[in-house]
Amino acid sequence: MGSDRTLRFKSRKRWPLFTGVIVLAIVLILMNFISLPYYIYSPGEALPLQSMISVKGGHKPAKGEFMMTTVYVVYASNIYNFLYGLMLPHHQILPAPTVNGGLTNTEYNQLEAYMMTSAHQGAEIAALHYLHKPISVTTTGVMVLSVQRGTAAYGHLFPGDIITVMDGESLKDPNRILTILQHAKVGERVSLTVIRQGHIKHLLLHLMALPPLPGHHHERPGLGIFLAPAQVVHTPIHIVIHSGDIDGPSAGLMFTLEIINQLGSVNLTRGYRIAGTGTMSADGTVGQIGGAAHKIIAASNAGANYFFVPADTAAGDTNALHAEEEAKKIGTKMKVVPVSSLQQAISFLMSLPPKTS
Repeated sequence: MGSDRTLRFKSRKRWPLFTGVIVLAIVLILMNFISLPYYIYSPGEALPLQSMISVKGGHKPAKGEFMMTTVYVVYASNIYNFLYGLMLPHHQILPAPTVNGGLTNTEYNQLEAYMMTSAHQGAEIAALHYLHKPISVTTTGVMVLSVQRGTAAYGHLFPGDIITVMDGESLKDPNRILTILQHAKVGERVSLTVIRQGHIKHLLLHLMALPPLPGHHHERPGLGIFLAPAQVVHTPIHIVIHSGDIDGPSAGLMFTLEIINQLGSVNLTRGYRIAGTGTMSADGTVGQIGGAAHKIIAASNAGANYFFVPADTAAGDTNALHAEEEAKKIGTKMKVVPVSSLQQAISFLMSLPPKTS
């Protein structure tokens, strides 16, 4: 009897422990489904561009190289991703709306993918214009980058749609849509001709009230969509950029420099390792990007000699400021070079003495 009581006593002791393990397991599983609205940024890589870009009829200099820089981004879709992000070196936590502007993760990824495609195109146009090579650009309409939830357009227009006609007027001039909307009223219905994956769609949508523009006090009519020109580049020079699964617009400047380097007669790198970041407009303007401080670390780790960063030219610009602060903080020997244009970047490179060793 005593032996039986001892066994029963031990059995009862195990049940609370077993129950606790089960509860803990359930909690850990449920935590996997708790979404956290944060992105975690940390330094990525500095990637040589010679292997990414091929220009038919061009050449690849043996000395020196241009490098694009990346940021490693973790979307904290659950507590485990969040904790993983916290373990990354030099990490930065940003609220999701600050990064994606309120878009869903899928919508934000679509926008970033388009931005990379746009970076390819902008670099190609800027490089060929700089070299006075044959090129023409045809605007086919305006491309939908994203659609705000809760608008009449949501569920009817999608990222990648190309609007070619609004109320019977061609949108080959991207600014034409702004003129049309200036003379419209909230609640009015507009007709759209849309090209979606090669198929033509005809839509009727009502204009909604959008917040006033900076410096204005009145609501304005609109569809709640973000747009960019839809363009086709025509040139006999075949250029291919293989950027893989890297998204975003920030490699535009470095793409442009690499294309010029392969087509031109002078080695722009001067034998140095040149990293950098910055968007590139067709007219050669360098624009602000995200993650400048993280990219400084990536470039320094890769042994870059110089780093191009967008110059701070407008109120609120901070790329050059953050890059220079980070370079000083980590004690890198790499020189930070703020630039506002393609010409400024090339002039700096041509001022460098050729590296002999």
